Amino acid sequence: MPSIDLKPAPIDFSKYLSKESTGRKRSQLKELRPYFEIPGMISFGVGIPHPSTWPVNGMTLSIPFAEKSVFIPGYGSRSTSDMLPVEPFSEPLKDEPLRPDLSSELQYSATYGTPHLLSWIKEHVQRIHSPQYDEWVNLCTAGNTDGVDGIMRAVFDRGDYMLVEEFAYPGLLSPAATLGIRTLGVPLDAEGVNPVAMDEILSNWNEEERGGPRPKMIVIVPTCSNPAGVTIPAHRKREIYAVCRKWDLLICEDDPYCFLQIRPNGADSPIVPSFLSLDTDGRVVRVDSFSKIVAPGSRLGFITGHKELVEKIMNTRESATQCPSGFSIAAISAILRAWGSHEGFEKKYIPYISDIYAKRCLSMIDLLNKYVPSSTIEIPAPAGGMFLWVRLKIESHPSFVNSSTSDPETISKEVFASMIEEKVLMAPSEFFKAPSLAKWTREEEAKRIYVRISFSLPPPEEMEEGAKRMGKALAKQWGVEQ
Repeated sequence: MPSIDLKPAPIDFSKYLSKESTGRKRSQLKELRPYFEIPGMISFGVGIPHPSTWPVNGMTLSIPFAEKSVFIPGYGSRSTSDMLPVEPFSEPLKDEPLRPDLSSELQYSATYGTPHLLSWIKEHVQRIHSPQYDEWVNLCTAGNTDGVDGIMRAVFDRGDYMLVEEFAYPGLLSPAATLGIRTLGVPLDAEGVNPVAMDEILSNWNEEERGGPRPKMIVIVPTCSNPAGVTIPAHRKREIYAVCRKWDLLICEDDPYCFLQIRPNGADSPIVPSFLSLDTDGRVVRVDSFSKIVAPGSRLGFITGHKELVEKIMNTRESATQCPSGFSIAAISAILRAWGSHEGFEKKYIPYISDIYAKRCLSMIDLLNKYVPSSTIEIPAPAGGMFLWVRLKIESHPSFVNSSTSDPETISKEVFASMIEEKVLMAPSEFFKAPSLAKWTREEEAKRIYVRISFSLPPPEEMEEGAKRMGKALAKQWGVEQ
C-alpha cells in the first residue's frame, strides 16, 4: 500500500524533462540583465521602443457582470480625464475590411486569422509589396518570434543547417539551437549579406565534412537589421535572390523594422523594395509584425508566402498559439480604422513614427561624434530603426598594438568592463556572433569587433550622458584625450 504520509517528499524533476527542455539555449542578451539593476546605469543595451511612441495611451473595458467600466492607464494617461473623447460608433461599410467586434474577436478564430483583418493584411501586402506571383496567402501570428518559430519548425529537421547573417539576433540563434538546427553565418559588409561569400559557402559545401546537407533557407533581417542596423539596398537583394535561386534556397525575410527606415524625402520616398516584391518563384516567406509600429506587447503579426508553405507553417501554429489574441486583433483593427485604414497608415502614421526614430538615430550619431574620440570608434551611416552598429577600433588599442598575442575579443571584454565602470551599458558583438566557416587573421578579427547601441529607449538627457560616459571609458582604454 503506498504511503499516505503527508510529509514532503523531494522530487528530482530532471528525470521528467525533455531533451528540448534540458538543452534549451537562452539568449546571451539575458546576460546583460544584472547590469540593468546597477543604480545609475544608463542602458543602450535593450532594443525596445519608448512607451511614448505607442499609439494607445489608455483603455476602458465595459464589464457587465461587475456593472462598471474599468479604466486601464497607459503612458501619459493616469486617469479617465486624460482620455480622448469617445468617437460615436458607426457600423463599418459593407466593403470595409476592418470590422473590429469583440463578440466575434473573443471567440476562437480560424488559425489563419480573423477574416476581416486578413482581408486588410492582404490588401496591405498588395499595396506595399505587390508580389509577382498569384499563389500567395497570409497567416496571422503572435508576432515575429512566433512566425519565425513556425517557419523553422515547418522547414527544418534536427541537424539541418540554416544560413543567417554573420551577426544575428540571439533570439533567432538560441531557439534554432534548441530545435537542433545548426546555424551558419554569412559574412556582412556595408550593404548587408555578401552574396559572393554566400555563393562561395554553398559552392564549396561538402556534406561529409559538414555532417549534413546544403542549407535550404537563409534568414535575413533586411531593414535596419538587429544588430547591424543595415538596410539592404534593392540591387544587393537581387544579387542575394539570384544566389538563392542558383542553389534553390528559401528566404525568410524577417522584417519588423521595415517602416522605421530613414527615407530621404519622408513619406514621398518609397521604402526600399522588399525581397517579397522581387520574388517570382514563391521562395520568400515574409514575416511582419505590429510590435515596432504599434507596441511589442500587442503580439500580433503576419506571414506572407506561397500557399503550400504557409499551410505547413499554419499547421505548426494550430497546436501552439492556435490564433493571436482576440483583444489584440480587435484593438489593432480599431487603431488602423481610426487612422483611416491604408491611406492614413501609409501617408500619416508611418511617416510620423519613422521620423521619431530617424531623429533619435541622427541625434545618437551627433552625440557620439561630439563626445567619443574618433580614434576609438567607427560610426556607421544612419539607416533608422533602433540600433547603431558601432565598430570599436581594436586595431589601434594599445593592448593590440603593443602585443602580438593579445586577442581582440579579450580586449573587447576589457573595453566592455570599462564602460560598465562608467555606468553605460551596450551589447557587445560577441553576443550576436553566429557560427562561421570564415577564417579571419588576428588583424582582420580586430576590425570585426562592435557594440550595438540601442537609441530607442533612453530619453534625450540620458542619451547625451551615456555618450559622455562612453567617451570617457574609451578615452581611458585607448589612452587618448577625450
